[in-house]
Amino acid sequence: DSDNPWAFSVEVPIQKVLANGKRILWICLISGLVAILVAGVIIFLIALSITRPINQTVAGLKDIAQGEGDLTKRLHISTKDELGELASWFNVFMEKMQAIITQVSTNTNQVDNASRELSGIATELSSQAERTSLRANNVATASEELSSNVTTVAAAMEESTTNTSMVASSSEEMSVTLSQIAANVEEASIISGSAVTQAQETAKRMGELEESAQAISKVTDAISEISDKTNLLALNATIEAARAGEAGKGFAVVATEIKELAAQTIQATDNIKNQISGIQDSSRGSISSIDKIVNIINQINDIIKTITTAMEEQSTTTQEITTNITHTSQGIAEINENVNQGASISGEISRDIIQVSEAAEQISGKSSAVTEQATQLEELSSALKGIVNSFKI
Repeated sequence: DSDNPWAFSVEVPIQKVLANGKRILWICLISGLVAILVAGVIIFLIALSITRPINQTVAGLKDIAQGEGDLTKRLHISTKDELGELASWFNVFMEKMQAIITQVSTNTNQVDNASRELSGIATELSSQAERTSLRANNVATASEELSSNVTTVAAAMEESTTNTSMVASSSEEMSVTLSQIAANVEEASIISGSAVTQAQETAKRMGELEESAQAISKVTDAISEISDKTNLLALNATIEAARAGEAGKGFAVVATEIKELAAQTIQATDNIKNQISGIQDSSRGSISSIDKIVNIINQINDIIKTITTAMEEQSTTTQEITTNITHTSQGIAEINENVNQGASISGEISRDIIQVSEAAEQISGKSSAVTEQATQLEELSSALKGIVNSFKI
């Protein structure tokens, strides 16, 4: 710990030293040479043991830096000194470097594939964006036309609503009119039934009249027979009065008057027969006409019944039509409201589609930028792949 260095001294008598000087000199020379040789060998071995790992490490690093970049090489560890520790940590470094380069190689391949896919996707996206923009423009134009058409349809629907309301009102009036017609037809049916009854009663009376005329005709026939007999008796009386001469003149006058009365009776009877015959003919014609009238009235009655049934069905149908038209009117009103909402929504859709078109154009621009960046990424990936391929892993 002092400032003076240590010293080692040997004291030998000068006489002895001088006495053996030559011998000691040779011994020293030989010992020095041996020591130098031993020291040289030791130094060489020590230097060799030190420089060999260092040279191996330098060679490995040089191979990584300038050579093939073989990361599979490892240093042989034969000592546990600092150089052995250096070699050990060098091997650890090489293992980690190998793992990193391996991972980088894998990731580089993935990045290369991803960059190619990204480039393709960006190109497809740009193409799709252009087509989307074109379609959006077409849809926007169609949407504007649709909006115009919807507005026209809305106006037509309003007019249809008005017309439907008018039709519903007319249907209600027609339903009332049909009800009145049905009532009138029913009343006509009752009247026609009464007419049929009256016609049948008249036909019955005409039949009775014909029977009475036939009875009268029989009576006139009997009167005609009596008149003929009376005329014949008057003729006989005239003949007998002529035979009686003056005595039969009074009887002749009476017979003449009876004859004239019989002639008048015959003439009246003939007139009555003619009248009765005319009445019978008229009765037969009236009965035939009444039968035809009855048939016609029955046919009319059947037609009236058919009309009544049809009118009832028509009235029911008209009521159903009125109900349906009312529902239709309500439905048209709802449709009109929906059409108006559709027109508003169509306008909003048109605006949204314009925004979509603008967004598609922006996407197309971004896709072009992505394509360029993907190309750059692919170039960087290729460069990195070239660097990674310079290492042996």
